[in-house]
Amino acid sequence: MLKFDFNRAFKDEAYTQIKGEGKLDNQHKQYEYTLPAYNEKGEEIQLTFSKFGEDQFKQGAYLRLYMKDKDGKKVVTSYDEVKKEELQTKVKEKLQVTL
Repeated sequence: MLKFDFNRAFKDEAYTQIKGEGKLDNQHKQYEYTLPAYNEKGEEIQLTFSKFGEDQFKQGAYLRLYMKDKDGKKVVTSYDEVKKEELQTKVKEKLQVTL
């Protein structure tokens, strides 16, 4: 059976690194983050996204963020944790990644 994820398919992508703690939203049981992210061209986008549940992202983790346009604004629809080796060259430069 073929699996299709609408939250990731045909979406723009950007990458970020978790720095600092997320803001706890007790009502929705989630942590909210606002961080700079970079597309494959190295262009910066300020994004706000949430992680549901009791655990925050690991400090220093790299994320691939999937985004869509909504009312002229980029909205994160999903994310994946990635290894620094998977980051594109311009993204590594912007995030100051050392191998």
